[in-house]
Amino acid sequence: MKTIAILTLAALTGVASAASIFSPGDPIAGGQLNGGTFNLGSEGTQGDTNNWPGAEPPADLINGAIGGGGEKYLNFGKTNTGIVVTPTAGGGLPSVVTSMELWVANDANERDPASYQLFGSNAAINLGADIALNDFTLISEGGLALPLDRDNANDATGFSQVVSIDNSAAYSSYMLVFPTIRNEGATNSMQLSEVQLEGTFVPEPSTTLVALLGLLPLLRRRRG
Repeated sequence: MKTIAILTLAALTGVASAASIFSPGDPIAGGQLNGGTFNLGSEGTQGDTNNWPGAEPPADLINGAIGGGGEKYLNFGKTNTGIVVTPTAGGGLPSVVTSMELWVANDANERDPASYQLFGSNAAINLGADIALNDFTLISEGGLALPLDRDNANDATGFSQVVSIDNSAAYSSYMLVFPTIRNEGATNSMQLSEVQLEGTFVPEPSTTLVALLGLLPLLRRRRG
């Protein structure tokens, strides 16, 4: 009977292989973190403002087009800009992120993010309105050293940096913010070609496993 319990718990907590968490078409909002609020941005080209050109929207940051060719997210707010995403991969199951890869855009390395903050949430996030930071938990933060090299043509490998993330908690939505850029005084915006989170999705227990767990108290009494 003890063997059954061990196998059941192992099946519930088994380690899955790493998978991509973001997918093209995921619900996404671009904006800027100001104090305790992530303010949504909008299309536009006004300097020092939380807006972006129509051809370089937040959705381009997770559209799968890695490299140059103008496929990027650009925000004229420069610092503390970023995205909030509710992933659909894994059938919308929560995910445990363990690494992040960021690809540079096609030009202007002074616009590269120089630091990051990654938050997670299991609250119901409305991507159509400003988002409260207190609905999120800080997962990881730190500096970035993105490559200075870039390719103006579409490059399937791109130039990127991989960041390992020490995390064991699962979340259903993510906020990624870039507090600083490489050279704020020499540019008018933050930009990045692509970002991807890697990790594992947390499976829901099957009906059979739930039933077996329900038998554990009976098994303990029988052993007694």
